[in-house]
Amino acid sequence: MQRAEAGRPQRQTVGDPKRPDPAPASEAAPSRGDLDAAGAGLDGPGAGALGVAWSITAAVVMLVALGFLAVSVSGWAQAMALTVVGLAAAGVWWRLRLREAALFDVTMRERELSVIVKSVQELLFRTDATGRLTFVNARWGPATGAGDGPDVLGRPLSDFVAPESDAAARALFDGRDGRRSASLWMGPPGLQRRFEMAVLPLKSRRRIVGYAGSAVDVTEREHAQQRLQSQLDFIGQLLEVMPLPVSMLDADNRYLSVNQAWEEFTGRRRADVTGKRAREYLTPEEAVLHDTRDRELLLRGGRVRYEAVVAHRDGSRRDVAISKSAVPGADGRPAGVLVAFMDVSEFRDAERAVREARDIAEEASRAKSEFIANISHELRTPLQSIIGFSELGSLRSSDARLGTMFHDIHAAGVRMLALVNDLLDVSKIESAVGTFHLERIDVRTLVREVLRELQPLLAERRLHVELDLCEAPLVAKVDPLRYQQVLRNLLANAIRFSQPGQAIEVTGDIDAENQVHVCVRDHGPGIPPGELEAIFEAFVQSSKTKDGSGGTGLGLTISRKIVAAHGGRIHAENAPGGGSAFHVRVPGRSGDTVTLG
Repeated sequence: MQRAEAGRPQRQTVGDPKRPDPAPASEAAPSRGDLDAAGAGLDGPGAGALGVAWSITAAVVMLVALGFLAVSVSGWAQAMALTVVGLAAAGVWWRLRLREAALFDVTMRERELSVIVKSVQELLFRTDATGRLTFVNARWGPATGAGDGPDVLGRPLSDFVAPESDAAARALFDGRDGRRSASLWMGPPGLQRRFEMAVLPLKSRRRIVGYAGSAVDVTEREHAQQRLQSQLDFIGQLLEVMPLPVSMLDADNRYLSVNQAWEEFTGRRRADVTGKRAREYLTPEEAVLHDTRDRELLLRGGRVRYEAVVAHRDGSRRDVAISKSAVPGADGRPAGVLVAFMDVSEFRDAERAVREARDIAEEASRAKSEFIANISHELRTPLQSIIGFSELGSLRSSDARLGTMFHDIHAAGVRMLALVNDLLDVSKIESAVGTFHLERIDVRTLVREVLRELQPLLAERRLHVELDLCEAPLVAKVDPLRYQQVLRNLLANAIRFSQPGQAIEVTGDIDAENQVHVCVRDHGPGIPPGELEAIFEAFVQSSKTKDGSGGTGLGLTISRKIVAAHGGRIHAENAPGGGSAFHVRVPGRSGDTVTLG
């Protein structure tokens, strides 16, 4: 029995400073040989109980055998004595085996606890009643930079904290009952980290004999919180300096915050509106408009923009462009609405002023065009009479001097009639009377028709035309009469400024932009470079044609308006070798006959 007592493992209690600690956490789980030694050949608690049962059975069998042997040798008295002694020995043996099994279970639990302590990522430690460390887990050294167990055991916890955390560390071990916590900076200078620490007292007979504690490294979390706070402060400052009024509403339409621009625009202080519903400051109609948009945002999320009229602090009504965005909550669903708006009253006033000015200008233009159209019709009748009688007088007059006078009257009348016709064309184009009937047509046909009309005039001036049209059809959607009017004006100018015997070049093709391009070139005096655009203005003539050879100054103006109405463009340039060239381009497209008003 003494040998059994001597071979029995000694129990170790976790947390008792008077007993040795369990095996280090770095120690591996017990092997099969270790368990056999600790449990006297047992493989575990179940195996230990089975061994005890077999031992008891063997003892009973032995005692029964001894009893029968004693009866046969010395009689019943000796047999009874031997049986009693054997039973007592068997009972002692049974209790020893049960105790060994219990000690084995305790050893296994302590080693499992040691493994668990090693796997914990936080710091675990134990101190005596004065705060001196008696145990630290394996994470202590790497986390605090204070070395392993032998370097820290026996030293007070305050030795490992920064000077600014010394008082808080000592307060953890002030002898008061209950859980204590503190936030401490630990580690060597320059490498200090922030730990959230908590300790609980260990008691024996109602007296504190030590402390058990844990600590969590919150350095990264604190840095993240500092960065987040810096960002929040920056956003707050950004909102304050932002010139646009901004407010934040919760899901119940209550103000959470507003910026300074909002206060200045509305004339209300943020302390007065925070927590109150936005509709309290709106008319019923405005509340319905804004609440409807807010409900849509809280239901669907996203953004919405619209315009409304709101009250300014001076009592006036202002046009504002409102932008609202749903702000997601922790669950990802909209939890509030961010509102920003901009005062666009000046823009809307300017738009209204421009619109009114445009309407007035259009009305004035229509009145002018109608006046010109009316006066032109009124002038054509007497002019026809003047032209007719002057022509008749020049033919029947026998007096040469009187014939010359009639001829001058006839020429002036014809010139005046041309001016009236041009004015009438301008008025028709600018007013609603002028309409364009667009047809899909080959422009080459229109060019040849105009040249046939002008053939007598060409012959009179002893001019000839060099026509160069591409073989492919030059199909475009144009008003034939108006397009021929443009060609007639350009050719008439070329005839007017060309010298007898010269040629007028007319070309037509499709350019790189799929536009029908017609060019009329003469060999006249040309146009000064600074006047290439001015000649398309009304009543403006080139400085080289102000000797009376020019027309009314409206032909090119009318031509540009006609070409622009077709979606094309017309421009002039001085040709190499002298003379000028006028280029007309209209889109080469197809379609049915339509009317453009």
